Parts: sequence; structure tokens; C-alpha cells
Amino acid sequence: MRIKVLSIRNSMMVCLMLGLTACSTPQPEQASESEASQIDTQTNVVYYLCEGAPMKIQFHGEEALLNWNNKRYHLTQAISASGAYYLGEDVSFWSEKNKAAIEIDDIQEVKCQLVRVES
Repeated sequence: MRIKVLSIRNSMMVCLMLGLTACSTPQPEQASESEASQIDTQTNVVYYLCEGAPMKIQFHGEEALLNWNNKRYHLTQAISASGAYYLGEDVSFWSEKNKAAIEIDDIQEVKCQLVRVES
């Protein structure tokens, strides 16, 4: 009699578990963290003319790579009251709408004019 009661209990538990599992909704697949960051961050390339010299800057998330006068500068986004502001070692870059400015080694600010944007 005891074996019969245990097997009935076990059968009831299995049925209950299967029933609960069948009622649950499947969770949507989550993108991995690296996939999500790739979706959220896109590289944009912007070209400026700075006092007659071409300048190229690539934006990717909070980072930027500035190419000007045959030099490369790695920049990180910083807080700005208006526009976008990026800082690197001895260099700063600010832009708003179609204008920009570069300051290198604390020398005079170089004004730039937007040429084109590539996404």
C-alpha cells in the first residue's frame, strides 16, 4: 500500500511540474553584451577643413580618433555645455552643428568648417 501511495504522489508531482512548465512563457533571447554595444555604437566619420588643412575624425561611442596634420589623437567624450566635446592627451576637440575647433598643446584654437559626414 505504501508503494502505491508513493508512486501516486510521484506521478502527481511530475504532472504538476509538467503543467507549470507548460504554462510559463518563454523568455526572448537576449543579445550578448558585446552584440548590444555594437548595436548601440556606430562609427561615424566626419571631415572638416581646419585653416586650409583637411581633418578627419571618427566617432565610435564615447571615443574618437582625430587625424590632422599627419598626426593621430585618441579622444574621449567629456561634458560640454553645448555641442560635443572630446579630450585627449594635450588635445581637445569641440563641435556644434557645422563648426568645430581643435586645441593642441594649449596653443591657439584652430577653427574648422564641416565638409561632410559619413555613417
